[in-house]
Amino acid sequence: MSDETIMRWDPYSLTRDGEFDSFWKAHVAERPRTMLLVLGRGFDVRALATARRLHAAGAVLEIWLLAFDNGLPDSPLRAQLTLDNYNGLEALFGSAAIKVVDVKIGGPAGATATSRNTRAAIKNAGSYSSFDDVVVDISAMPRMVALTTVAQMLYDLDHEAKNGGRNVNLHVTTAESVAADLGAQGGSLSDAVTMVAGFSGQLTAQGTENWPRVWFPVLGERQHERLELIRAEVDPDEICPVIPFPTRNARRGDEIVNEHRAILFDEFQIEPKNVLLACEYNPFEAYKQLFQAMDRYRRALNNLGGCKAFVSPVSSKLLSIGVLLACYDHKYGQVDGQPLDVGIPYVETAVYGDPDQGTNADFELYSMWIRGEWEN
Repeated sequence: MSDETIMRWDPYSLTRDGEFDSFWKAHVAERPRTMLLVLGRGFDVRALATARRLHAAGAVLEIWLLAFDNGLPDSPLRAQLTLDNYNGLEALFGSAAIKVVDVKIGGPAGATATSRNTRAAIKNAGSYSSFDDVVVDISAMPRMVALTTVAQMLYDLDHEAKNGGRNVNLHVTTAESVAADLGAQGGSLSDAVTMVAGFSGQLTAQGTENWPRVWFPVLGERQHERLELIRAEVDPDEICPVIPFPTRNARRGDEIVNEHRAILFDEFQIEPKNVLLACEYNPFEAYKQLFQAMDRYRRALNNLGGCKAFVSPVSSKLLSIGVLLACYDHKYGQVDGQPLDVGIPYVETAVYGDPDQGTNADFELYSMWIRGEWEN
């Protein structure tokens, strides 16, 4: 890569589990801060992990609670778990600090309905550029809501700062647990592929219909159906699957490859040399791997007119942030030559089943500082 290409999140600021409390206590104590916490109103047992730890660190927060509605009734179990989480949040910060922000998800309005609805809800909720720190906790957010929220806030705060406004800190947190993720996966998928708003990758643009398409599916467990649907929609010329490695469980990467072996190597006929590795517990290392892989294709194919790249985050939410940052940096960053307009295709859950996460899910809490004072 030439010296002209600058990767925004290299170096980076990542705080992992045992360091979470000390980081936030020091950050809160450094000076008076106005702080906004954005989180999801959901049933996940990890929904309040960030809120509890920030409260213990002494943070005084305003809360935007994203309340999702897919038009279907909740089961008694999901409704009770969601209510328990809301009551827990209210006990921490009081009802006056909580603003409920309604977000309609799914629906027949088109391939970007959830993402567009999320973007509109976030922009209509109020000004987040008036805060010193904004923390987006994606632990209990649906994937499309989480990615859209982070992308929209990052873009708006970048735009604000570039135009002489305040330099607001933006943090993303998530409680990471493979077991809890799998326990929340019950239900059925939509039959349509959706895109993060602003990240379509020009999939249907007629002027670039002959450009080669490269697809990077970032893999997790039990993703056959999603992979089939996305591959049919994207119709890629080249597929570069991304396997989590290294991992906490040393065998997880091998197990994911074995689980998807037939679909990857028999059906999709992937070349082994195209397989990429991305660190399971460091989204910024995953960002680097994806950014550089996409950049190699961009450089090689620009002489032929260009190419289209698509990245599907069908793994953990932590790795999904790495995906988003790689795509965002290609679209808005300091890339020499013709940039990639990267697409982020995904298949949403249409009907949620009852979770099987247990009451004491083991997780690690991560905090990613993705813009603001850290960059100065």
